[in-house]
Amino acid sequence: MNKTSHLFLGLSLLYGGITIAEEISTITVSSDALFRDTSIVSPTSKITVEEAMGINMTTTEDIVSHEPNLIIRKRYIGDSNGTIGIRGSNMFQTTRTMVTADGLPLHYLLQTSFSGSPRWSLVAPDELESAEIIYGPFSAEYGGNSMGGVVKLKTRDPKKRRLVLQGSLFSQDYDKLETNEHFNGGKAFASFEDKFGDLGLYLSYNHLENDSQPQTQYAAKASGGGGTVVQGTTAGVEEHGTPVTYYGDSGPDHVTTDLYKLKALYDIGDYQVRGSIAYENRKKEQDDVNNYLTDAAGNTVWDDKVTTTSGTNFKTSSFGSSVFQERSQHRESLLLGLGLTGPLGADGDWVFDLYATDFEILKDEEERTGRNPADPTFVAANTAFKGRLTEYNNTGWKTFDAKVGTENLGSDDNQRLSVGYNYSKYELEIKPFRYNSITNTKGATRGKSGGETFTHAVFAQWGWKFNPKWDLSLGLRYDDWRGENGFFDDNADGQITGAEKHKDRHETGFSPKFSLAHFITDKTTIRYSLARALRFPVTEELYQNVNEALQVSVADANLKPEDGIFQNVMIEHRLDDGLLRFNLFYEDVNDAIFSQNVTINGATLRTFLPVDTVKTKGAEFVYNQNHVMGTAFNTRFNISYTDAEITKNSLDPSLEGNTFPRLPNWRANLLVDYPLTEKLTAHSGIRYASNSYGDLDNSDNEEEVFGAQDEYIFVNTKLNWQATKTTQLSVGVDNIFNEEAYVHHPWPSRTFFLEGKIVFE
Repeated sequence: MNKTSHLFLGLSLLYGGITIAEEISTITVSSDALFRDTSIVSPTSKITVEEAMGINMTTTEDIVSHEPNLIIRKRYIGDSNGTIGIRGSNMFQTTRTMVTADGLPLHYLLQTSFSGSPRWSLVAPDELESAEIIYGPFSAEYGGNSMGGVVKLKTRDPKKRRLVLQGSLFSQDYDKLETNEHFNGGKAFASFEDKFGDLGLYLSYNHLENDSQPQTQYAAKASGGGGTVVQGTTAGVEEHGTPVTYYGDSGPDHVTTDLYKLKALYDIGDYQVRGSIAYENRKKEQDDVNNYLTDAAGNTVWDDKVTTTSGTNFKTSSFGSSVFQERSQHRESLLLGLGLTGPLGADGDWVFDLYATDFEILKDEEERTGRNPADPTFVAANTAFKGRLTEYNNTGWKTFDAKVGTENLGSDDNQRLSVGYNYSKYELEIKPFRYNSITNTKGATRGKSGGETFTHAVFAQWGWKFNPKWDLSLGLRYDDWRGENGFFDDNADGQITGAEKHKDRHETGFSPKFSLAHFITDKTTIRYSLARALRFPVTEELYQNVNEALQVSVADANLKPEDGIFQNVMIEHRLDDGLLRFNLFYEDVNDAIFSQNVTINGATLRTFLPVDTVKTKGAEFVYNQNHVMGTAFNTRFNISYTDAEITKNSLDPSLEGNTFPRLPNWRANLLVDYPLTEKLTAHSGIRYASNSYGDLDNSDNEEEVFGAQDEYIFVNTKLNWQATKTTQLSVGVDNIFNEEAYVHHPWPSRTFFLEGKIVFE
């Protein structure tokens, strides 16, 4: 292997993984894996920015929105809670999916459910080059947090001088209940990249500002006792079919995000140093809450107990009119990465990669006013510290990865080996206070909580093409996990007492991997993969306890790791400019950790409890084809079926046989494009999902109401015009037919897009 080969393979470790084409010996750079077994033994799907041109891509997660058996719960443009679910891991089991960008972890393994979404906004969509999805934990390179899969984002490498200026505008129609408005937003992006000898630099700035549709609709059940007679209400039902009265909504979330990014690559002979800095400043305001309640004279009514003109009595909230409070959040984050890669030894048959990352929440504060400023009780409530301030302190993570690999083990080109070590530390500390939002004064604590988790892991993955028609891969991963320094509440002096500390935890486990492929022809492969995976609890599940008026969250420091067996059979046939792929998969997971909500005396109790066994079976079909039947027509189509069943639940046996929540049986996606002229291309896309349940008891079966998990068909279209060599313009529409659907919160209504881009090279 000469120096050129050394450098090529070293660079492939930086940002490129290695995929199998027609034979094992063919190596092509494709993503940010160190060794090709990860992509070989697992079903994968890759989409480039060019293939995603038909998507109205306002934020980074949009690039994978049409990929097989995957869902992004993006409630609106700029949503910070863009949770992800893959296969049998639903959108609230966020700790089962890993997301990386050039090796930098974006997955948020501190919290789960809606709070645990990946930090997508640390990457601007205009930075992207491609995205690859690896389904399931079939490679030893990744731990149990890959039970659902891994999303690997690849951003641009600086190769020459290039300047990009881009701007977007978007507008959404919204007409539900008593709110009928247009919600608008925009995005601006600028980047500069160049290569100065051995040094490559990439700098970018991304600014996004948007007003969402109202995310919460306020409703109440009938109750005893009368009050002020009001109008402006709407009778309806909630997700379980119980009659309710709708009386308000949360108004728009006004979000503003500024992202500053620096990426550097420096070549030192056959070695390369890479570094990355991302700083994000994010603000969210919810200060236009809609109260529909008015008296006969048209004055807004803020009373706790009211009576509709039809005689229905209800309470706006079991704890007063705090439901109309205003909220604001300010978050600053810093993500750093530093790595080194290159050949090992005199002959360079081995290559290594070292990479360290550090993520820190510099500031994260959420303020709640306790009452609406227009409410006559606003001053009195704040004087009594009825507001709330929540701070995240000492929160973030550190990771380190060391990997070495060879493609010709023992001078045998048919054998390959990769070994590695991973260290990660995650720390979470949440401090909620009673608060006077008028004077910005903190009151007594509501119960500080937090803790740390540590993992040391080693792995090995060996592959052997023992016959021209057969390939075997074996892997083994060992995890040493600790949960430490967990606590809840504190004294007035800030000292944690012994009674408030949780006992430290220590768990270990082996995760073996097996994969066998038969190359039926040069273009047709069948592969069976089998793996065990252990997903250890994250800090929120172990230690985060919240005691609020309307929500109590109880963690469980004794949670066992999720323990699953995963199987996949893949048949793939490569076409000219395309492929056909069929997967059958089966998952058997014990002690599945799930966030469950229970309402007690009007308050929501949120707990993390294990479901003994969840078994999931499913199938996926993928057809990607460029130049269909020799034309200029391109298509990407996939359809999947998933059946997830609770087969054992000792805490509540009545749930056995139910469908696991937030997992629709059917999902399908389509992307098509066709050049109308040399410079004008038409694109269209469809996303479909059948309905599902939000609750373990499957009792929430109402459709098209707040709280439901609806079936949907979202159709989008886009026209891209290359006006000049340097100028691109596009117009698009999402949800053309204005489909009304809920993912507990309402999905976006019909949205229009206008984008312009100038590229100087």
